[in-house]
Parts: sequence; C-alpha cells; structure tokens
Amino acid sequence: MFKRRKPLTLLQHAREMLWPSMGWHRVFRYIKLRLTRTRDSTHRVAAGLAVGASIAFTPIIGTHFIQAALVAWVFRVNLLAALVATWIANPWTIPFMWWGSIQLGAFLFSFIGIQAHTALPKHITFSVFWDLLTHEPMRILLPWLTGGYLMALLVFPVAYYVFYQLVHGAKVAKKKVQIHNVHKVAKEVTGQTR
Repeated sequence: MFKRRKPLTLLQHAREMLWPSMGWHRVFRYIKLRLTRTRDSTHRVAAGLAVGASIAFTPIIGTHFIQAALVAWVFRVNLLAALVATWIANPWTIPFMWWGSIQLGAFLFSFIGIQAHTALPKHITFSVFWDLLTHEPMRILLPWLTGGYLMALLVFPVAYYVFYQLVHGAKVAKKKVQIHNVHKVAKEVTGQTR
C-alpha cells in the first residue's frame, strides 16, 4: 500500500543514504517527532540516544545496530532511540571517529607500556590502511577496538546529558502546544455557545 510505484535501484538507495531527496531538515524533523511522540520517559529516550551515539564510536561497523539493540535491551532503554542514534556513524563522521579511536587506543597502549605495533605510519592513505588491516590486522585492530570501546564509554555521559536536555525541551514544547490548542478549542466552543 505504501510502497513506491517504481522501486529504487541500489545506486539510488546509496544516494538517498548519503543525501536524502527530502532533505536533511525533514529527516531530522521526522526523527524528532517520532522520538518526542513516544510514550517512554525522557530518561529512557535520552539513554537510548546516548547508547546509540556511543556505540557508533566502535569500529565494527556492520554490527552497530546489533550492539545498540543488545545494550538497549539489557539496560531497558528506548530501542528506537538507540537504533536511530547509531546513524551518527555516517560517511561524513566515520573517518574522524575511527581516527580518534585508533589514536586513543595507541595512546593507551603506549601509556600502559605495551609495545605492540600501535604507531601508524606518518603518511597514511586508504591503501596503506587497507594493507595494514589485511596483512597486520593486530597492528591496527587491537588499538582500534580498545580505543573505540573506551571512546564509547567516554561519550555516553556527555551524549546522555545533551540528549536529555533536547528531549526534555522537545517534550515540554509539545505539551505547551497541546495546552494552547486545548485552550483555543475551549474558547471557540464556549464562544459559540453564547
């Protein structure tokens, strides 16, 4: 019933993920409306968003939804919010998140005194990175995993605070609009009966 008449091709799906045809403003507005209309508490929605945002820093990119869903289920936070917030790891932000995770892991390894291959080459390109990942996976993967999960733990409280303020503000604004609409209808009804 709600399907497209002409299904999107794989290339069109990829383009829609990178740059939606409806525009980013409408995408974010839709997500905001979905999250503020949920009957969950502000804490559960904010915690779900924080879980998704922090899981987005982990390097195992194909499993972000699964990790976020599992953590949301274990801690009983909003599942939809957790899944939506994993979208923070997108093609525009992933390179910075991965670089930060690798650097944090490498710093931690050198701080502890583990002389594992944590130093990256000075001039790294995607081909050098891919070569290291395929031939010496532990040189990058171990610090990357360590730094990614540590980054997730560090990001969670900050993300929770920010999302709590945003969700609380949105719910308060929604309640004010509802009260205003009720008063407006009441004035119209009482004005018509006189």
